Amino acid sequence: MPPGLPHRPPLAMRFWLFRRSGNAEATTSPGRVSGRTMRIESLELMVRSRVRVFLRHTWLVTILGTAIIGVLVWAGFHYAAVRDHLRVAASPLEARFVQVLSDQITAEHRDLNLQLVPTGNAQGTAEAMSKDQADLAILPSNLDDSLNWPVIAVLRQNVMALIVPAPHTASKTKPEESAAGAKPAKKGGKSSGKSAKTVKDKKAAKTAKSDDSDDSDSSSDSKFGKVTDLTGKRIGIVTGNEATRGLLELVLSHYGVPLAKEAVIEIAPNDVAAAIKNNQVDVLLVAGSPAGAAISNVVAAATQNGVAPNFIEIDQADGIAKRNPAFDSVDIDAGTFGGTPPSPSDSLKSLSFGEYLVARKSVSSSVIGTLAKVVYASRQSIATAMPREVKITAPATDKDADIVTHPGALAYLTDSQQSFFDKYGDDIFYGLLIFPVFGSAIAGVASYLLRDTRTRRLRLLQRVLDLVRKAHAAQTREALDQLQVEADNLVVAIIHLSEQEEFDETARMSFAFALDQLRFTMAARRTLIADHSGVARGEAAPAIASVSTQGSSKVAAA
Repeated sequence: MPPGLPHRPPLAMRFWLFRRSGNAEATTSPGRVSGRTMRIESLELMVRSRVRVFLRHTWLVTILGTAIIGVLVWAGFHYAAVRDHLRVAASPLEARFVQVLSDQITAEHRDLNLQLVPTGNAQGTAEAMSKDQADLAILPSNLDDSLNWPVIAVLRQNVMALIVPAPHTASKTKPEESAAGAKPAKKGGKSSGKSAKTVKDKKAAKTAKSDDSDDSDSSSDSKFGKVTDLTGKRIGIVTGNEATRGLLELVLSHYGVPLAKEAVIEIAPNDVAAAIKNNQVDVLLVAGSPAGAAISNVVAAATQNGVAPNFIEIDQADGIAKRNPAFDSVDIDAGTFGGTPPSPSDSLKSLSFGEYLVARKSVSSSVIGTLAKVVYASRQSIATAMPREVKITAPATDKDADIVTHPGALAYLTDSQQSFFDKYGDDIFYGLLIFPVFGSAIAGVASYLLRDTRTRRLRLLQRVLDLVRKAHAAQTREALDQLQVEADNLVVAIIHLSEQEEFDETARMSFAFALDQLRFTMAARRTLIADHSGVARGEAAPAIASVSTQGSSKVAAA
């Protein structure tokens, strides 16, 4: 192998030397650096080299840094200004509320966007929430699944009404009966028959009155029917409102009234009048807003010839409410369902249950707080857009309340919403305190890296000096050839390091002096071995050793 190396070997030669260095050092004697260490060290040097080369291009670094800062600023602005999309599951009955609320949000320029998820009924709405197809939902409180999600607002209090239609032939029978009774009296001219009939009617009326009074002794003098009277009756559940078969079964089971499957039918709102006229039902069940169109329309259809329908009173509503927290007892004032004639004619006790706007627990409290602010601040406008259908109230905020209020809505209702500095003020403060610690840590790491750079330089320089001592002690050409390979590897490593780090004048002079000394020592040792090649092996060793000692003394003197 030639004694020297080119000033800058080509890339292929450098790669070959690097690989050979790894293989050679893996088989060297103990005390040398292993091949794995050399490869990891070379990889680190390569990475540092690329970083240093990149940082030397000032304009490129400036442009790239400006672009990164611009992207970060845009991302922060986009994140702060992006509209939060909320999916709202609602039945056709509640879809109107979602549209009105969305219009209010748009009018107030809030960063919210409501997307309607239509469902067939309340049960479908609950399923949409369970399957994570919606973020918000409008559900009645009598649905068991409604308690699984916290409440934002109570949209209204629904009431339950059991309506007994007025007989559609009542006004026609009275004139015929009076005419039939007057005609025989006039024809016969006898007053005794009439008087006898009158006495008989009075006695019958008196007997009936006494029977009615006996029956009413054990109950109140209510003008309404009783739930127990529904035994064997045909009950029609009006669709398109909050009335359900489960609601009817809840009331009848409380009173112990058996419910036959064939005795319950569902009637569309447009078919109520025809069902009453054809005598298909005895009682109608409807539920919704007390002054809403659902109950008012059924009452109007059940009114015949100016005669208002009768109502079934749920006189044990207080007991039902205590056994079922989702319900409450309510007294419906006279004329709430209509005023001509007044329906009901007197205060009517019934059951009520809330209609809730609920949200998933995973929705951000700040987003729900913004939504709650819109809902409560715009409740008058919403009530105007949906007359008699919506009366927004706040849920109970007590810790022992039957329903759980969403933290975002609770923060708004209790005036405990936090501003940006309220939320992150402590983090900023502690960050300012901790930042100097991180700064010191960064400075320590930088110092360690610089020290590591200096350590690598000293390590390479020490390896060159070690080769000088080994060259003095070499006895054969094969040993010098092996030292030459190690010297070549050291030259490659020094070249790599010089490309990545700027050597000062002292470092350059140290490496130059050490490499020159190594080159001189190996050349001198090679010449000495060649001169004594003809001498016997047993006699050559002392001579060579003496020459080596003289060479070492010369190097030391130099």
